[in-house]
Amino acid sequence: MSVRHDAVRAFLAVSGRGRTWRSLEALDAAIARRAAWPATPPKPSRGVVVARSEDGGWPVVRLVPPRASGAVVALHGGAYVFGPEPQHWSFWRAIALASRRTVVVPLYRLAPEGTAAETVPHVARLTGALADEGPIALLGDSAGGGMALAAAQVLAADGLRVPLLLSAPWLDGGVTAPWTAPRDPWLAEPGLRRAAELYRGALPVDHPFVSPLLGDLNGPGPIVVASGTRDVLHRDALRLEERCPSPVRVLVGEGLLHNYPLLPIPEARPALRAFIDALR
Repeated sequence: MSVRHDAVRAFLAVSGRGRTWRSLEALDAAIARRAAWPATPPKPSRGVVVARSEDGGWPVVRLVPPRASGAVVALHGGAYVFGPEPQHWSFWRAIALASRRTVVVPLYRLAPEGTAAETVPHVARLTGALADEGPIALLGDSAGGGMALAAAQVLAADGLRVPLLLSAPWLDGGVTAPWTAPRDPWLAEPGLRRAAELYRGALPVDHPFVSPLLGDLNGPGPIVVASGTRDVLHRDALRLEERCPSPVRVLVGEGLLHNYPLLPIPEARPALRAFIDALR
C-alpha cells in the first residue's frame, strides 16, 4: 500500500470516524448532527459546467464536460443517511472529463425521511428518461451502489439493460455475510444495519430495493466492481460475481479501504481507468 493509503487509515483512527458505525446510538447521534439536506453542489471548475434542476422534488446536479455525449447517473454513498462528500464531486468530475459523458447526480432525500420504496423507483424513472438522449450507465458507491443495482433491476423489468459501475457496493442491507479479515477500520455491522432499518421503512430488509443482491440478477447490463479487502462490505462484491449471470468484473484492492476508488491515493487510479474504459 502507498504512504497516502496508510495516511488515510491513520486519519480514520485519529479522527474517530469509525466509531460512528460501532453502535446504533453512535449512528443516531451522527445523523442528528448531519448537514441539512440537500448537499451544496460544487462550483464550476476545470472545464466542467455545473447545471442544476429538479426532478420530482429532488435537486439534480449535472456535471457537463465539453462535447458531452451520453450520461452517467451517479448515486452517492453515505449509508442512505449522509449526503455526498467533497471526494464524491472530485470523482464525478474526473469521470465526466475522461468519459465525455454528463454525470447526473440526483440528490435523493436521505433516510429516514427518504425510504427505499420511494427512492429506487424515482432513480429508475430518472435514469430511464435519460436513456432516450443517448448511452446511459449507472454509477454508485457504497449505499449508492446498492441503489444503482436496485434501480437497474427495475429498469430491466421494463426491458432496459443498463451497465453498472460500482465502488464498494452495499448490496445486502442485513449485512448477513460481513467480510471480517482483516478488520475494517471504518465501517461496522451495527451502524450499517441501523442505517438499513431507517432506509427500508415498511419494507423487509431482504426486499430487492434494500438488498438487491437477493433480487433478480438476470437483467442488468455488464458490471464493473471495485472493492477493497479491508472493507466489511467486500463479500457483497464477491457474492455479486458468483450470482450474477451478466458479465461482472471485480477489481480487488488487496489491503485497501472501503470505497478506495474515491480516496486521494494512487491505488484509486486503476479503478477509475476501468470505469472510464467501460463507459467508452
